This record gives sequence, C-alpha cells and structure tokens, in this order.
Amino acid sequence: MLIGIDVGGTTTNAVLTEGRTVLAESAVATISDDVQRSVLEALDGVLGHVGNAEIERIVLSTTVITNLLAENKAEPVALVLLPGPGADPADYVLPPAHLVRGAIDFRGQEITPVDEEEVHALADTLRAEGKAKVAVVGKFCQRNPQHERLVEKWLRQADADVTVECGHRVSGRLNFPRRAATTYLTLATRDHYRKFAADMEQALKERSVDAPVFVLKADGGTLPLDYSLQVPVETIFSGPAASTMGALALGPAKSSFIVLDVGGTTTDLALVLDGQPLLSTSGARVHDLLTQVRAFAVKSVPVGGD
Repeated sequence: MLIGIDVGGTTTNAVLTEGRTVLAESAVATISDDVQRSVLEALDGVLGHVGNAEIERIVLSTTVITNLLAENKAEPVALVLLPGPGADPADYVLPPAHLVRGAIDFRGQEITPVDEEEVHALADTLRAEGKAKVAVVGKFCQRNPQHERLVEKWLRQADADVTVECGHRVSGRLNFPRRAATTYLTLATRDHYRKFAADMEQALKERSVDAPVFVLKADGGTLPLDYSLQVPVETIFSGPAASTMGALALGPAKSSFIVLDVGGTTTDLALVLDGQPLLSTSGARVHDLLTQVRAFAVKSVPVGGD
C-alpha cells in the first residue's frame, strides 16, 4: 500500500492506494504558516483505512518551490561569477552579478589566478548590500573547482556568517550560464525547502509512519526525502510533474494531449506527445532563467483560483 501527498499552495491532498485501486482520499486547506498541521489533517483522512505497518512507501509532491519563485518570495542571493575570457556575462539571462577576475580553461587548467584582495573587497560590498547568501560559479570550475573554493574560503574569512554555495557542488555538467542559474536558485530556495522537509518528517513521525519517503522530481522520477535536501531545486516543478504523471496514468495510451492544472496559486501546463511527456531539452526554464534541472517541459504562470 502506498500513500501520496500533494502539498499545494491552497490545498493539501492525500491518497491511499493498493495497486491501481484508490482506497481512500482526503483534501484539506493548506495553512501556509503551518504546513505540518495541514499534512497531519490530510494523513488522518486516509490512515484510518490501513495499519501503519502495511504502508510500503510515501511519495510527496509539492509546489512549495514553484510558488516561492512565482510569488518572488525566495531568499535574496548574491551571484558571483568568474567568467574568464570569452562571452560577456551581461549577454546571459541571469540576475545581476558581481564579477571576479580569474579563469580556468576547458581542460581544467588555471589561466588567470584569483585576486584575494579583490575577493575581500567584494565581501565588504556584499555586507553593505545585506546579502548573507552567495552563489559562486566559475566557468569550467566543474572540471577544476580551485577558484570557486578559494572565493568561498576568502568570503568566509571576511564574514563568518555568510552562506556560500559553489557551482561545482550543484552540477558537474557543462553550460556556464545554466549552472550559474541552477546554483543561484538552489541557494535561494534551500532554507524554505528544508523547513518543508522537516515538517513532512515531523508529521509522519507524529502518526508513527516510518515507511520510506520520496519526493517527486520535475521529470517524474523520485528522490529520497533526505537526499532532496541537497538538491531542492530538483523539486521545482514537482506539483506539475504529479499532474502530468496522473494524466499519463489515466489518459488514453499513445495519445497526444495538453495537461492543464489550475491551482490556487499557479496554473501549470505540460504537453504529452504520443504517450510521452515532452522534456525540456537541456533543463527547466524557471521564469527567464535556464537551468540544468531535468524536467518536463512545463510552463508555470502565477495565475490561479485564488
């Protein structure tokens, strides 16, 4: 027996299934400042139909990250780039960035060293701007992370309270601007997502449910809840992915159709062609930012029933 829980901006839904049979379902209002309570109420609507020991797996889907970004409520993050020679970062579709000298080539060899004094001066600038979270991304630093690590080290020396995330830890794939956007969004959403995950764990603990817990990813796959804390941006279109997977399960085989999910906060659209969901070629587009998050080709707009 499986339990699925979808935490949306307006309602939280739970369903208990055995094979392809739905045994029980419940829907309650999502309390934005007490998601744990919403999940408990939704769980109570289905747990009475099964013994806790019979539950084999729990899968969560959520629009918590999607809604944060759609409503511009994500954490403020400073983006620091080490672009090296070549394309002008101003030509990339990225948030305003601070540029630092230093370059690694495509083989992972250092071309130009990083200037420690420049990084310490940058730390003063970031402190004056009130930015406590910094995403540091260098071109080709996934092949040699030396420069990103140095910038992180010197920023922490200048300000012990700063939180730094480096691009090489978020993605090892090529495409500098996409890696920068993915690192930026990871840091902007991580604290909110950790609060969500902690609420989920506590709610299940209170109801003595100890089955493995997974989170639906943007491409319809799943991640263990504890591992998802490292890559919260992978869940960015978890809610729309759930709608798409549901449409695939219930729709006619090998057909083409549009999935249109009108929620309380956002409206999400996806496309199924010949029975297969369309995937973003290189990664999800989040507003105007191109990321390296493997995802269905979903369009999410901040228009909903509320």
